[in-house]
Amino acid sequence: MLPVLQIGPFSAQTSGLILLAGLWLGLTLSERFARGSQREVEALGNLLFYSLLAALIGARLGYALRFPAAFVESPASLLSLNPGLLDAWFAGTAALVFGLIYGQRQGLKFWPTLDAITPALAALLLAIALGNLASGRAYGLPSDLLWAIELWGASRHPSQIYEALAAAAILLLTIQAARQADIRAGLVFVLFVALAAGARLFLDAFRGEGLLLPNGWRAAQVAAWLILGACLWGYGQLSQQGSE
Repeated sequence: MLPVLQIGPFSAQTSGLILLAGLWLGLTLSERFARGSQREVEALGNLLFYSLLAALIGARLGYALRFPAAFVESPASLLSLNPGLLDAWFAGTAALVFGLIYGQRQGLKFWPTLDAITPALAALLLAIALGNLASGRAYGLPSDLLWAIELWGASRHPSQIYEALAAAAILLLTIQAARQADIRAGLVFVLFVALAAGARLFLDAFRGEGLLLPNGWRAAQVAAWLILGACLWGYGQLSQQGSE
């Protein structure tokens, strides 16, 4: 684990730097695979950049609203690169609301736009997994396997490495799909969501943290099943549209 990167007198949260690198990679990939006119490509780049900015601001403000005491004594912490001070739900909501409003005003088509931003989402998924590895978050269950790692006082499944490998595979498959010129609009996005949900369904069984439901199921796995069902329905709808 490398939670803090120290370079001379300067230090920074490693996971925050990894997240920024993932955002840069995602923006680069999405602009590369974007299709349409120059105006649409530029509008897509702006959509991604400002949606990500809205997500970061929303995530920090959301965390501050939930835990105001964390910032009362040190308001400057609002500018911290520590991703542990971010709220994922507020981030997603802020990005979604801004993206929908901006995309509608720019006249961007819904499914092609989702396809275009999918490489960015895949790159972000990989960055989150690597950031968890650096910080020690999303740790695994205790294990006596040969490849177990010592973390938080126990030998554990290297769940962060499992997730990073899965995210890397999803990124490669997403790029492969985005390269196909004849793929139906929307299928790249649906493929990514299905792969991400399937990975979460499988990998959550190795995680040592997460919300457990009364029946012993993990909330993330239940959500993954629902998302996979929605992806199957979405694939059917897109296939019907393509055959008409």
